[in-house]
Amino acid sequence: MADRRRTWRWHRSPLRRRCDVVEAVVLLVLSVLLVAGPVLVGTLAFASTWQSALQQEQTRHSTPAVVVDDARSAAPNPAVRPSNGETTATVRWQEPDGTERTQTVPLERGGEPGDEVTVWLDSSGAPTEAPPGPVARAVQSSASGLLAAAGVGAALLLARHVARERFERGHDRSWGREWMEVEPRWARRYHS
Repeated sequence: MADRRRTWRWHRSPLRRRCDVVEAVVLLVLSVLLVAGPVLVGTLAFASTWQSALQQEQTRHSTPAVVVDDARSAAPNPAVRPSNGETTATVRWQEPDGTERTQTVPLERGGEPGDEVTVWLDSSGAPTEAPPGPVARAVQSSASGLLAAAGVGAALLLARHVARERFERGHDRSWGREWMEVEPRWARRYHS
């Protein structure tokens, strides 16, 4: 009995209106999207983040460098020094073609002048961050996929709720108009 009440919009009936069919189709589409949408978007976000991290791993390379000057200790104001333990230092490294480059770069741990450190370079030879490792890549990709799936799921739930509310208000208005037509005849017949 409960199944027939839920699916009455799909069966031929003299009481079924065109707006009932539209409501059934819209709610069916939103329900299907609610099931498939978050899975699809989450998978795409995961794959995109994973590919981006793999591309970073393939296009970045490390090179040994020598600390020339500790820029953090040379900073005149302690307020401009990073508070996360990261330091900046001027380092020198040699390009594959033999030219030497010098630049101030952030370092995870400080270095005294003369210390050897590792600097990560992008495909154009500019200093950059190290690519994420396998664990960080998996965590970032999973978090990206889950957040995207949750966002799409929440948006579709909200859209489905709003659609149901709008249809219910439309039904109430329609029934109110019909009652205004029927009520005077009904009242005369039963109250006279």
